[in-house]
Amino acid sequence: MELLFTLRRLEPLEKLLPFADGIVTGRYFTTGYHLSLDEIRQASRFCKTFHKKFYIVMDDFISEDEKMLMYDYLDFIDSIDVDGIFFHDLGVYNAAKSYGMLSKLIYDGKTVLCNSLDSAFLLDQGIDSVMFSRELTFEEVKEIVKNLSGRVNMQIFGHLRMSYSKRNFLSNYFRQIGKDYDFKGKETLSLVEEQREYKMPIVEDEDGTYIYTDYVFEMFSEISELKNDLKRGIVDTLFIEDDALIAQVLRDYKRVSATNGKFIRDSFLHNHPGNYSSGYLYQKTNISKE
Repeated sequence: MELLFTLRRLEPLEKLLPFADGIVTGRYFTTGYHLSLDEIRQASRFCKTFHKKFYIVMDDFISEDEKMLMYDYLDFIDSIDVDGIFFHDLGVYNAAKSYGMLSKLIYDGKTVLCNSLDSAFLLDQGIDSVMFSRELTFEEVKEIVKNLSGRVNMQIFGHLRMSYSKRNFLSNYFRQIGKDYDFKGKETLSLVEEQREYKMPIVEDEDGTYIYTDYVFEMFSEISELKNDLKRGIVDTLFIEDDALIAQVLRDYKRVSATNGKFIRDSFLHNHPGNYSSGYLYQKTNISKE
């Protein structure tokens, strides 16, 4: 399993890269990444110098009027020789064909892929691998990873994206209550539902609104059962500014085994108190597939 982390600002690259096999970063058609194109190019060169993998993420939908920007961005991506592109919109698939980059594509449909048959269909189209839904149970995850050994990637740490909409929820809300809104693209707001107390991070940018889990997902105890078949495990740094914590996460995932997983998890939670969860690994979603 390749161990990757999301690079959302350039500063921690040199500090964190020694603990990982590579990075995932981006600029357009995604959220929470604050690098310029020049900084992305710098990060790419740095990774190549130290023989680390370099991936670009484009995991949002692309509108018709953004089509030219997509092609310009793919021109840029092609010029820096990436190892892979995480994508969601199928328009990226069609465009990547013309660049000869089909085999570098990694489909990330967020909540879309829930079984190995759908995943296998996408893989048959010539792409590298897939990311499946974050809402699957551990038994479902194990079955998919086993059936598609070496062709599946998974987020293994970080806040999980729960909702995305092209609508500008925050702008509309602040307009409705008559207050100036200056949080565009910022990661400082949380949503508290009327019947629940926990805070879910919410971000609005030029592409829409994103809502994330209140907790940080982790699977230190489970990852050893997947390591041999999982192609890439991703540590997502969104809303986590503590670089020392991320470095510890990467160290722990590197050294975890079938015998020490629980110890590593307990030690991590003891030394880094916070709101952590195994997410849906041990609970069904509210809509049953049976």
